[in-house]
Amino acid sequence: MNKIITKKDERILAELDNNSRQTDSQIAKKTGLSKQVANYRISKLIKRGIISDFYTTLDVAKLGFNSYYVFLQLENINKEKEEELIARIKALDFVGWLITGVGKWDACLLLFSASLEQFDSQLGRITNLCGGHLYDYNFIILISSEHISYKFVGHKEFTKIKQEERKEKIAVDKTDLTILKEIAPDARISLTDIQKKTKIPIHTAAYRIKQLEKQKIILGYKPKLDVEKLGHQWHLLLLKFQSVPEKRKNEFISFCENHKSIYYITRTIGLYNLMLDVHVKSNDDFRELIQELRDKFSDVIKLYESIVVFKEHKISYYPEELMK
Repeated sequence: MNKIITKKDERILAELDNNSRQTDSQIAKKTGLSKQVANYRISKLIKRGIISDFYTTLDVAKLGFNSYYVFLQLENINKEKEEELIARIKALDFVGWLITGVGKWDACLLLFSASLEQFDSQLGRITNLCGGHLYDYNFIILISSEHISYKFVGHKEFTKIKQEERKEKIAVDKTDLTILKEIAPDARISLTDIQKKTKIPIHTAAYRIKQLEKQKIILGYKPKLDVEKLGHQWHLLLLKFQSVPEKRKNEFISFCENHKSIYYITRTIGLYNLMLDVHVKSNDDFRELIQELRDKFSDVIKLYESIVVFKEHKISYYPEELMK
């Protein structure tokens, strides 16, 4: 990795991963660089495509939404048609995350739904879009997730962002929603730019953002990295549990939280009980991880499947349905 980026870049990425909304001056102070050098290096990382976006993680459950992951298996489709289909799915307001890859499933997407009836309608729109190209599909419901950190960028400490299923809805007004809409896809947007786009005064926007953080509607600010350009593969590991005590499941999850290759942990109900986002340098490393999990937790893991993720097409925690 040192041949791809420098140690200075690693320190900057670690700070951006902790909180992408930090100013260049704050990042410079924490990394021992000048503001000018920090700004230059961040700009260069963006230009090289190592950083593609900065996004804000929202607790959609507090906004009244449950999260559903849908898996699609396609057939009789060429590259051009698949790209067209993925673009149409990406454009849907209720799709918050979309990846494609190779494995049992060709695509995985995250839907935000306020009710089972709404989810059923959304799922119908997805399957209708796929038409005759859909061989199979399935879905799971999020219980909780932990966004740990890009562990390979040299963190001294990991910051965790936790989300859960819908329990309580916090009332937000139009001003809050307008700010969230701007900050969700651009975590580093300035207060000045928010004011220009929304006409909301700077001091009001600053206060509202702090309140949204305090209420834990805004959970964190993250960079979207191209892990392949940093010499890593991205695997989505899907696990089904045996019937074992909850304590043993929690031991397994705790092990995963601390594993050097595991970046994101999602507990679910349905076809799978756990999804792990894994970053490794090679297929051999991935096989070693699988073997390690099976050796230590053969009593927990009933079956596993995986997707080699080729592309992350979309990530947005702002359900457009909110503004309707």
